[in-house]
Amino acid sequence: MKGSSFFGKMPKSAVFAVCSLAACVLAEIFIFNMNFMHLWGRDYEETALPFAQAQTVNFDCDSMCSTGEGKTVIEFKDVNMPVGTIALDVSIMGLDTLHISVDAADDTNAAYRYGIAEFDIIKGNKKTCLIPCNFSGNVHKLRFTFSVKENCAVGISEIRLNKPVGIHFSFVRVFLIWIGILFIYMMTASRIFKMPFEENEGCVKICAYALTAVLILTALMLTNSVRWATSGNTLADDFTSKSGNQITQEIVDAFEAGRADLLIDMNEELLKLDNPYDWSQRGDIGSYPWDHLLYNGKYYSYYGVAPVLTLFLPYHKLTGCYFPSVWAIWLFGCIGIFFLTKVYLCIMRKFMGKTRSSLVLMGLLMSQLVSGIWFCFNLKNFYEIAQTCGFACVTAGAYFLISSNVVGEGKISNARLAAATAFLSLGVLSRPTLAVYCIAALIFVYAGFKRKRSLYEGGSKAKYYVPYWLCAMLPFVIFGGFQMYYNYARFGSFLDFGIQYSLTINDFTRAEYHTHFAAIGFWNYLLAFPSFSQDFPFIIPSSVDTFHPNGYYFIATATAIGLLWKALPLFSYGYGFKAYRLSGCKEKKLYTLIIVVSCLLAPAVIIASIWESGYGARYCVDFTWQLLTGALIIAFMIYNRAGESIKKHLNRLMALSCVICGALVVSQTIMWVLGGSLTSEGRQALLSFGRLWEFWR
Repeated sequence: MKGSSFFGKMPKSAVFAVCSLAACVLAEIFIFNMNFMHLWGRDYEETALPFAQAQTVNFDCDSMCSTGEGKTVIEFKDVNMPVGTIALDVSIMGLDTLHISVDAADDTNAAYRYGIAEFDIIKGNKKTCLIPCNFSGNVHKLRFTFSVKENCAVGISEIRLNKPVGIHFSFVRVFLIWIGILFIYMMTASRIFKMPFEENEGCVKICAYALTAVLILTALMLTNSVRWATSGNTLADDFTSKSGNQITQEIVDAFEAGRADLLIDMNEELLKLDNPYDWSQRGDIGSYPWDHLLYNGKYYSYYGVAPVLTLFLPYHKLTGCYFPSVWAIWLFGCIGIFFLTKVYLCIMRKFMGKTRSSLVLMGLLMSQLVSGIWFCFNLKNFYEIAQTCGFACVTAGAYFLISSNVVGEGKISNARLAAATAFLSLGVLSRPTLAVYCIAALIFVYAGFKRKRSLYEGGSKAKYYVPYWLCAMLPFVIFGGFQMYYNYARFGSFLDFGIQYSLTINDFTRAEYHTHFAAIGFWNYLLAFPSFSQDFPFIIPSSVDTFHPNGYYFIATATAIGLLWKALPLFSYGYGFKAYRLSGCKEKKLYTLIIVVSCLLAPAVIIASIWESGYGARYCVDFTWQLLTGALIIAFMIYNRAGESIKKHLNRLMALSCVICGALVVSQTIMWVLGGSLTSEGRQALLSFGRLWEFWR
């Protein structure tokens, strides 16, 4: 009774927090440590197998170490006892992980059952050196098989049977599960987050920027994973580098020399080829710059110059050093993450103020997760520089465009409008495909002009309209003019970006458009199905499906998960006509046009245009958050006009969608990171983290 009285005085949320923590602790003890009870109450004798009686291949029983590369076998033929666990005392040299297959014969089968048990040992993780076994009766024979690579060695000092499984209480596991439960509770049952966004804006903003900070720290972790793996440099070494890549150095040097072509010595053998763009003809000519443009006997770059003009060139001028690629990717990516939060909150404040706070926060989390930026941080190529800079420019441009009040209410800010078109123009100078968002921005400019015209009260029309049009269009003219001049200086055409002259694996001067190739992108970016796996990270992306293209299609990233499954609110587009009918806005035709062009047509054009470059997960930064933004606007419009009982179910559905989104994105990102450049320590740490959740092993 006293306990009930005590809980009765506590807030409901506090009671839930305490009870859920208790449930997590119980789950930790009885579920995540289920193997602790494996030998309980059963007659198992703990013993070490005698190596003197073992038959081996490529293993020396005196030194207890493998003796060469290739298949290694250790076999014991007279075990004759029940076996509940097998524990190995293993030392691994030159490997991060070791897979050991165990063949066994027990009372149910006199011959070996191959691969009946297995170890996946992570270097430095003792817990992975013991496995529970589910054999029947006496085990008569055991055989351990593993492979050793060149310049590697495996030592096994002891093989012990029936060693008890110790209890391992993981505070990290308990904390993460508890935080996840509390998040779901706060989003579905908390009184604070049931409030409309317009009444709870301060609290939502605090949560939103806290989330943004966590994401930026996550980006920092991913950035350092590749930095330590490939260089091991100190920060001082990074920022005093005297060399760089195509964007960080070569274009910088060319611009400082007043040239559009790159200052790279020409390989004359390349110019003597019948077709230097044909990869098969370049095999015997020696070195040449990969993925550079070759035109009229000179090397060029087709990558955008916005990062050069805004960061790399000024930094080199000031310091004489080249700004490190890995930190530029992190910087541009974090700017994009920050402005994605800004533009999302701005849209919510202007148009979705009556939406429940929990929905607003979950929509932001999903937008950040599916943005695609997470496929850029663990690489440091010039490709990722262009991608992240474009992401930063488009998100910044979108924020200033919305906050300039050309749509919605409030006084129109010419300065913010100028900033918007300047950033969107810089986006094109990062990646030419982003020009579609400049076209979409013209509709916003027109919307702003309509607003100004409706508010005109007389006086000089020139003073009233000219500043607006100058701020709206002058950045397009200036930056667009520079890009056109740069194109002309390189290729003699104002509209030629030169990608067809690239020295890559395909001759783009002769590549033809095929609708089949464009459709491959739509399937893999939007619809590709994930599948479940029993191994960490448990959700496996689909392989990239090409549907028998019967032609050459480049695949840069071999796995895909469709955005439709990562962001279930995309199904809201199916209710677009209903949302249109329910809208009471007098400008709903114009706003509908903005959503269709900015959030549907522009992304569709980008996906279709990727056919030439092939499939790569990093291209998602160009279109995914835009697609989701339009869907969320429709979803929230439907929600705000639904009955209270329907609202409750829709909010829960959104919470479920958020959980699915997190699981899919985290799994895909982890698989991407594991397939990239990681230090041995980083790989071991990530795999050990995964083993926390594989409690059945």
